[in-house]
Amino acid sequence: MQTLYAVGGKDPAKMTRQILDAAKLEQYIGKSDSVALKPNLVVAKTYKSGATTNPAICAQIIEYLFEHGIKNISIIESSWIGEGTSRAFEVCGYSELAKKYSIELVDVKKDEMVVKEYGGLKVQVSRRALETDYLINLPLIKGHCQTKMTCALKNLKGLISDKEKRRFHSLGLTKPIAYLNKMISADYIIADGTWADPTFEEGGNPEALDVMIAGSDPVLLDTYAAQILGMKPENIGYLKLAEEIGIGSGDLDGAEIVELGLGEGRTAKRDERIERIEELVEQDNACSACYANLVSAMLQTGAEKKVSIGQGFEGKTGKLGCGDCTSLFERYVKGCPPEVDDIKKELEVL
Repeated sequence: MQTLYAVGGKDPAKMTRQILDAAKLEQYIGKSDSVALKPNLVVAKTYKSGATTNPAICAQIIEYLFEHGIKNISIIESSWIGEGTSRAFEVCGYSELAKKYSIELVDVKKDEMVVKEYGGLKVQVSRRALETDYLINLPLIKGHCQTKMTCALKNLKGLISDKEKRRFHSLGLTKPIAYLNKMISADYIIADGTWADPTFEEGGNPEALDVMIAGSDPVLLDTYAAQILGMKPENIGYLKLAEEIGIGSGDLDGAEIVELGLGEGRTAKRDERIERIEELVEQDNACSACYANLVSAMLQTGAEKKVSIGQGFEGKTGKLGCGDCTSLFERYVKGCPPEVDDIKKELEVL
């Protein structure tokens, strides 16, 4: 029986310690083992934006492992296309963390890649991530403008090359995200739900959900996270597929759910305006950074315009496009991805 820990509170460091004390991770890690911590640093924004993992969680894990004689620790990540990982490390507080504890920051964008395969899909995966002895996944429980949510399963997308990230979008995300978790898996997951944007991955509309969840089954954890976000797990495509191919089980009734000071808990509410934006946007294999910037611009301007976006529009014509993939359109916003301010200017044109 799988065990899932759900911890409530307003102190991420204390909540992390509660999880670690309960799970006793040190018994699964050798003192000479290499340990990699994989947060979600998709953009260079602090955790208060609802976009990135709180560094206090990483700090507490590092201190806990040090206390148990486990010293070979690194932080490994790759920000989304168009964002520099080193900048995200700095802005999100991880450069300071690495300096304080003398641990290495690994930018996957600069790492050597190894080709892995499952179900006929070949993917370039970070050699460093594959070769680490114990991988701890530290996702954020938040919404996503294309897949509805992102947590444990999708967070491993930060362990592939930027080239593969683009290809994942051209393949529709659902299948490649599920299959990736057959190629590489985390040994343990601690998901941050203290500050999260329930609408999309770039942050900007955070809610203090005051919860963290942890376990070793990413499907079980993401199923629980979906409910926190007020979503039905069966509507998350990659979550359903991941269970079908045997990555884990979404059976919460059959699992041991250990609640530690959870209280009444909270359920996030997705911005209702997103549904209207989804009606207006014609997207065909759009990358997350491009799509998220368009959504952000439309939220800020309240624009009610039909916009096309995505790799599927390369070589095609149309009226209004977003991103270089729509360069043959009558009007389009340049960039890969285009900047939010540039999109806003175009949307405001009468």
